[in-house]
Amino acid sequence: MTERNDFSQKNRAAKIPAAKAAEINEKLQSLDRLAAESDAVAEEMQLLVQELKQPMQVRAHLFFSLEKNMQYIQDILGTDIKLVSATYPLEQFSVGVAYIESLSDHEVINNQIIGPLVAAKLAPGINLADIPRQLQFKIISTAGIQKTTSMDQILGSLLNGDTVLFIDGLNNALIIASRKVETRAIERPQFEGTVLADLESFTENIETNGSMIIKRLPNSSLRFENFTKGSLSRTKIQLIWLEGIANPTVVKEARRRLEAINIDSIDGAGTLGQLIEDSPYSIFPKYRQTERPDLAARSLIEGRFVILCDISPFAIVAPISLWDNLKTMDDYGERSTSASYLRFVRYIAFLMSILLSPIYLSFVTYNHTIVPQSLAVAIATGRAGVPFPSVVELLLMTLAITVIREAAMRIPGSVGYFVGTLAAVVIGQATVAAGYVSASIIIVVATSEISAFAISTSNLVYATRLINYFFIILAGMFGMFGLINGIAIIFWHIASLESFGVPYIYPLVPFELSAMRDTFVRIGVLQKRFKIFAPFNRLRSKRN
Repeated sequence: MTERNDFSQKNRAAKIPAAKAAEINEKLQSLDRLAAESDAVAEEMQLLVQELKQPMQVRAHLFFSLEKNMQYIQDILGTDIKLVSATYPLEQFSVGVAYIESLSDHEVINNQIIGPLVAAKLAPGINLADIPRQLQFKIISTAGIQKTTSMDQILGSLLNGDTVLFIDGLNNALIIASRKVETRAIERPQFEGTVLADLESFTENIETNGSMIIKRLPNSSLRFENFTKGSLSRTKIQLIWLEGIANPTVVKEARRRLEAINIDSIDGAGTLGQLIEDSPYSIFPKYRQTERPDLAARSLIEGRFVILCDISPFAIVAPISLWDNLKTMDDYGERSTSASYLRFVRYIAFLMSILLSPIYLSFVTYNHTIVPQSLAVAIATGRAGVPFPSVVELLLMTLAITVIREAAMRIPGSVGYFVGTLAAVVIGQATVAAGYVSASIIIVVATSEISAFAISTSNLVYATRLINYFFIILAGMFGMFGLINGIAIIFWHIASLESFGVPYIYPLVPFELSAMRDTFVRIGVLQKRFKIFAPFNRLRSKRN
């Protein structure tokens, strides 16, 4: 077959004249060159597309030309963002105004910027370089004006709702505050309910939140330091402390961590806290999130710092110890005896939320002799016919209660709590009636879950849930021996934690007797601040 093909090709080649063969060969070479050129063009097109997909690099400084500045900003922002730009004559000069329509306050722009600008009369013989100063201090009737030559700062200000004023012939511009502020009204705290404390909570506006703290601490030693973080979100952040009271070393460390943040977006106080906290993979919170301005103000008085984050209705309070998560503002509104009793109950509830289920499991599975005989008989009778081992039974019911609680939290309004309670009751009765679980398991799991409601911070609640699962598994495998070892592991972990340099189990380690007056109980009105929070200004009141 191969020989026949070769013979046919030779015959065809013999029939083609030499001139014709040369012409065909030349055309084939032309096609090869054209194909190679097409590949090169395709490669160049691919590189060009990749370059176009890259974000446009913002130039460092402004142009001297007003027209170029306006066009450049429009090119950077694109046509989808409605940038309003207009040029106005200012005697023999030209000025341009630019702002984003949906972000800026039109009343401020028309009455305090454009109106005075159109009616303005410059000083006789004024130089071009002196116009920004005259505009800033004599013509535009609004505060919050700053001069800049940075194109990046101008773009950020426009996206923040400010108005930019350009002057033809100068490579600097004026940024004028004109942000349209839309915020919800100050409401009651939703997650940190109290009886005797304030009824105000933070909002999503950082200026409003800052003003609520200033209202409670109108003192010249109150310090605010501003940051803008997030290359895309450009989130405003405020570090707040009381000069002369807060530990300067702690404030310096907080400032360093905030300055070191390098991320494209900050979603809120929760994200910010995770970026600056110690031991981020630990389940225990090393900072406290609060929606209460009174708690934030009290924390500042104690020598801590507070961080506000724009678009977040929560503030970050640090440094803290483990025990701070179990304190509420009601502790300071009640008399010391009542406050100490309530705080003691809160500690008992905290221990019950993590220890009640594993202790029950260890008694049922391994350590039978510890349980009184009558109680053991009652438990055994209740478990008759249950198809699951005790550890599986306990884990399933704990998980079911957790799912019900999480689902209830996602239902808006007070209906969620009603639905969650109803679901827990119905499911509990149905599972006991069907013989899938024992009644004693329902009692233990429900008591453990209700105890978690007494914990004042949600971050610690989630930590107790994880510890509870860990202890249940250890108790199911090794009984009381496993539970005791689990407690030792958790305590060792807690003892190794710090919050901005403050040991997490302070004032136990390092021990401070005076701080014990407001840790597990509250003895009278605290006359001295904790030494570790305010080492240079501890005195709060003088005895008469």
